[in-house]
Amino acid sequence: MIALAPMKCIVCGKRAPALGGLCTDCLSTRKRFLEVPEFCELTLCAHCGSVFLGRRWENSRGDRLELEDAARRAAKISNEDGVTVETAVKIRPVNEHNADADIEATVRIGKRNLVQSGRTRVRIRRAVCERCSKIHGKYYEAILQVRAAGRKLGREELVAVRRRVGELTKRDDREDYVRMEEEVDGGLDFQLGKLMRGKAIVRALAQELGGKVTESSKIVGNKEGRELFRVTFLLRLPGFRAGDFIVLDGRTLLVTHAGPQGISVSDLAHGKAETLEGKAADRARRLGGSELLEVAVVLDARMPEVTILDPVSYKPFNVVAPDWFWAKERPENVRILKAGEDIFLVPDG
Repeated sequence: MIALAPMKCIVCGKRAPALGGLCTDCLSTRKRFLEVPEFCELTLCAHCGSVFLGRRWENSRGDRLELEDAARRAAKISNEDGVTVETAVKIRPVNEHNADADIEATVRIGKRNLVQSGRTRVRIRRAVCERCSKIHGKYYEAILQVRAAGRKLGREELVAVRRRVGELTKRDDREDYVRMEEEVDGGLDFQLGKLMRGKAIVRALAQELGGKVTESSKIVGNKEGRELFRVTFLLRLPGFRAGDFIVLDGRTLLVTHAGPQGISVSDLAHGKAETLEGKAADRARRLGGSELLEVAVVLDARMPEVTILDPVSYKPFNVVAPDWFWAKERPENVRILKAGEDIFLVPDG
């Protein structure tokens, strides 16, 4: 038998060929797997920073990542059977309009690797995306108004509504945006980019917070012969909220919950819970909230009465205590509500 001589590189004649008869060292000097142009371009929105890709705008993942991807898109990678190429990009900002990108390509041929590199300057072009064009052009399809019946929205309600509207605005839909948010006397106003999103938001708020929804529309122009409408959604939250004290049919009640299913209350005279049905809530009158509460010292407790010390006059007086008071150890202090000539014990929390 005759042993075949091992194959040699067709250029240097020394090392075993890695690809096309060339060894890895000769490949690195004679074949480019990475071609990088002198310049490339990245288009960013001057207002929101979103990036223009092909024929569409997309939300930015950060300027550095977008610069790296712009350099990768500009680089041309040679496709060869049995060859894999991985690239790493390092960005060096030059000024607000330019950045240099150093691209390093690791070429794997079987068990052998070679490294090639190149540099391109990324020119940053500023434009205005369709979304920002609409926002700054004062384009919006819906108005969302949030109010409360017979009162102003509380600070925690303002925070909750703002947060929920932000959560319900779809980040992946560039046509879905809040153009403006304004705190007005008694409530909040939002200008929304999409009509259907406004409908979905007001419906979700009503389901979570309760209240009634009304809507109205008006013509604001026309486009290609079609009339354009703007719809206003009004969400009026319940007139009472948890912690309010109300008077209904001569009874003094504590609101324990207010939501889509109605208003739950506790009768302060005997502590029994109930739900206001029908138009009962419309007949009720609000006394106030936690600002009406006072703290009194408990002097004695013998069923059915509790003797407490008036925190203003410092005179003792007796109050008939509901069942919840007797269900626990006698406290040193108790919360009280003065409603006219009546005084009621109020449970904690």
